[in-house]
Amino acid sequence: MFDFTNGLDTFGNPLPSRLANVLSDDTHESPVTGKELDDLLANIRPDVDIPEHNRGVGPPGLKYPLYRHQEVALAWMKQMEEGTNKGGILADDMGLGKTISTLSLMLSNQSKSRPKTNLIIGPLSLIRQWEEELYKKTKLAHKFSVFVYHSKKTTTYELLKHDVVLTTYGTLAQELKRREKFIQENKDRNIDWNDKSCMAKFPLLHPEKAVFHRIILDEAQCIKNRNTQTAKACHSLRATYRWCLTGTPMMNGILELYSLLKFLRIRPYNAWEDFRQTFGTLFGQYGDPRSIAMNKLRALLKAIMLRRKKDSKLDGKPILQLPPKREHIVYAELSVDERDFYKQLEEKAQVVFSKYLREGSVGKNYSNILVLLLRLRQACCHPHLNLDVDDTAKPIADEEVEKLVKKLDATIVERIKGVEAFECPICYDAVQSPSFFVPCGHDSCQDCLSRIVDSAIAQNLHEGNESDKAKCPVCRGVFEPRKCFTYDLFKKVHMPDTLESSTKIEPEYDVSSEDEEDGSEGGYPSDEIDSKGNLKGFIVYDDDELADIDELTKETKKTKDKGKEKGKGKEKKPDVKPSMLKSLRLEAAKNHKAYKRYMTYLRKTWMPAAKVTECMKLLREIRETGEKTIIFSQWTLLLDLLEVAMWHEQFPEKPIRYDGSMTGEERSKAAKAFRDLPECNVMLVSLRAGNAGLNLTAASRVIIMDPFWNPYIEMQAIDRTYRIGQPKEVEVYRILTQETVEDRIVALQNKKKEIVEAALDETESMKIGRLGVSELKFLFNAR
Repeated sequence: MFDFTNGLDTFGNPLPSRLANVLSDDTHESPVTGKELDDLLANIRPDVDIPEHNRGVGPPGLKYPLYRHQEVALAWMKQMEEGTNKGGILADDMGLGKTISTLSLMLSNQSKSRPKTNLIIGPLSLIRQWEEELYKKTKLAHKFSVFVYHSKKTTTYELLKHDVVLTTYGTLAQELKRREKFIQENKDRNIDWNDKSCMAKFPLLHPEKAVFHRIILDEAQCIKNRNTQTAKACHSLRATYRWCLTGTPMMNGILELYSLLKFLRIRPYNAWEDFRQTFGTLFGQYGDPRSIAMNKLRALLKAIMLRRKKDSKLDGKPILQLPPKREHIVYAELSVDERDFYKQLEEKAQVVFSKYLREGSVGKNYSNILVLLLRLRQACCHPHLNLDVDDTAKPIADEEVEKLVKKLDATIVERIKGVEAFECPICYDAVQSPSFFVPCGHDSCQDCLSRIVDSAIAQNLHEGNESDKAKCPVCRGVFEPRKCFTYDLFKKVHMPDTLESSTKIEPEYDVSSEDEEDGSEGGYPSDEIDSKGNLKGFIVYDDDELADIDELTKETKKTKDKGKEKGKGKEKKPDVKPSMLKSLRLEAAKNHKAYKRYMTYLRKTWMPAAKVTECMKLLREIRETGEKTIIFSQWTLLLDLLEVAMWHEQFPEKPIRYDGSMTGEERSKAAKAFRDLPECNVMLVSLRAGNAGLNLTAASRVIIMDPFWNPYIEMQAIDRTYRIGQPKEVEVYRILTQETVEDRIVALQNKKKEIVEAALDETESMKIGRLGVSELKFLFNAR
């Protein structure tokens, strides 16, 4: 135990200065009280406190020597496993070799008895990389037996035969669903867990047999939301040792730390009430005073986390000698038409936002506001992006919804027919006319459905995702809001006799403007329902101002097209039709023939834009040097347009794609081709698909087409190239437009970086999370 009164450690030596400084703050009572916190602090071993003679070298089974900072990481990880925490968070900066440090730990601290299995969980692209690293970096006599558990059946016994099991977060989350369903279906009988079928249904989560030697969560920020199925599944896993690997701890605030602590079982903070009471003031709830909370947080992080950055020093020397990295801002000058289009959108958005400010309803309309911002951001990139957004707001045809209701599974139809009185599973209120989700057939009230969809849209937009899909609150299955149907429509299809009598009694459902403004808790606008029971307007809610923006977008595009027609000597290209664009995009994902039709359409309706033009200039300059380039964007449609632009500019090489629509195998092949083939010089990558775990040091040039809210997402993307193994200077180009929302996004990015680094570097303030009112005012340039 530490003697905090006299400032001594277990052996009578003075406490490390960094710990003593944290605990010497006399502005509040000592944050270190109780046995739990004593045990926690007893494990503090900052890397600078590990003497050189205790760092050791890489294990004998490793083919290649470790860098000095990796030797220190190995020593620290071994000490952590020897202590009471049995693990921790390796939060080294991206590209410093967390994988090789962890692999060294696996070789150094192997189990001498059962359980012996290391379970490694990560995104699919990382699992492939782990498989490759395990094969390449270990000597033949020390090879691990490896089992990749993804899209295949197995049993707990089979998994535990291997030294290493690799799986994905998605696979684990699906297992939890199966286990929960199995327990629910068998709640009235004694379950024989030794039954072989249990070990096959959920081999990773078998409550008695599935125990691992070590569990490693790679890109551990994937479980940052404690309420997701993925996080709950990870929390349920059992092992002797537990590790979280992440280069971006607490990207959006302190709250994200809780889920990691729960997985690591760091007591007492793995209990929600203890965590909230201690750190609540740091994420907008009540709890200990802020100064006390900050000091406890610093002490906690030092006890469980090792974090170094690329410019950190060890023994007075930089831990890593990488070639220089230079970052450039390239400003694209919007054309007169593009500027006019943007300004009209911005002015209208300011009117809508000002209305929300006056009403005090910014929080209630948060996702609507994000949609307004989304349109402004996309208008900076290419006009066609706004066409796609316009079209997604349109409901599907009434006849199509009716067809979906007719195709419902017979058991679902019978289940709905058998319900005498509906109760919302979220607010538990009685519901006369519920809304149903396709395909599961579960339901909720109108207000709660609005909240579900609103929350999903906000989350998707934050992540740069164009999808409007949400999850059923009952079964967690995915549904499309536009395909939801009402009870009246269900009765029309499956219970026509009851519909006739009920329609004579019940008045037609109507949503007034007053309902929209004075909604229930959460304040999200109610959903309009047409005469045939179709729910409308989930992407852009049916607010007059938002409808005006839809019209404005169309009118501005018409004006722009007319202006182009007046150009002398120019052949008029066909206008791009929103419905056609959306339809072809959806079909393109189905087969190669449909994809060719879609790309042909984009070529025929091609329209240049300022950012795309600047990107082509950069590519031509880079091509002269022979270097390889990665281009990142949040929007796959913009990547499609860049590919078309390269075709129009007659680049000899076709770019390689890497995005979320591709299978894991396709992505792996794309990364390999880009790395190994000299003729593959350009890769187009969606920001979310390529920001984590991917190693692309073959490229030394990076172009970022659009700024993302969270600066760490961009940093992760850049570090796909700027990491250990990069022999060349790296040039990063951010293409921005001036006097637009992008200027203000970049300013917010810089602020967020300062805040997160402040927490990790022991300064004040921990304000990061969703955009606040003052930040939104800044983004809309509202006064």
